[in-house]
Amino acid sequence: MTNKSSRNSHNKWLSIMLLALVACVGMAIYFGIAERKQAIQIAQHIKIDGIFVPTPTDITDFQLTDNVGKTFTKENLKGHWTMMFFGFTNCGMVCPTTLAELNKMYRTLQKELPDTQLPQVVLVSVDPERDTIERMNEYVTTFNPHFIGVRGDLPETESLKKQLHIVSAKMQADGQGQSQYTINHSAEIMLFNPEAKVQAYLSYPHKADQMVSDYKSILSTTKS
Repeated sequence: MTNKSSRNSHNKWLSIMLLALVACVGMAIYFGIAERKQAIQIAQHIKIDGIFVPTPTDITDFQLTDNVGKTFTKENLKGHWTMMFFGFTNCGMVCPTTLAELNKMYRTLQKELPDTQLPQVVLVSVDPERDTIERMNEYVTTFNPHFIGVRGDLPETESLKKQLHIVSAKMQADGQGQSQYTINHSAEIMLFNPEAKVQAYLSYPHKADQMVSDYKSILSTTKS
């Protein structure tokens, strides 16, 4: 009788534990589905010229150097919104026109938003062989003194590009030396939220008015 009673008690506890496990799994599935539905609803609500990421994408840390010689890492993306794009100082059209539009956007936002909500604007060089710190500083500050230019060695740059789905390719000029080349590269702007996660990709060509509208819409909906 004692063994039978013990077995019954054991089976009872197994049943309780199984029911608890099933309940936990069920709750996880329920809240997971609810979270996905909410994310989809937010994405459908936000209409931007680009792609809104309802579940922001995290990235691993990186180490670059900014245009005044300071270390620039993932930590520098935290606590504020950041607009980041990849380019180079010898770029013929895409980079200067993008920076010019970003400057117009930034000056408009300065009139409409408090300083705490202004985005940090960062240009990451895809040409670290030629883009020295001094050159990056002269280039980005020509467009706006608040803009930041960053560079790193090729492996570090490639690693960050891969994480953000950025592609670039060196194109050698016909009949010219090894130093005479241009670079074709992705032109999207990545919008990082204050948690240093990718919240949106803004499509090229970039227009100041559209970026102002897109940024304010995302800011309003995410309430960050």
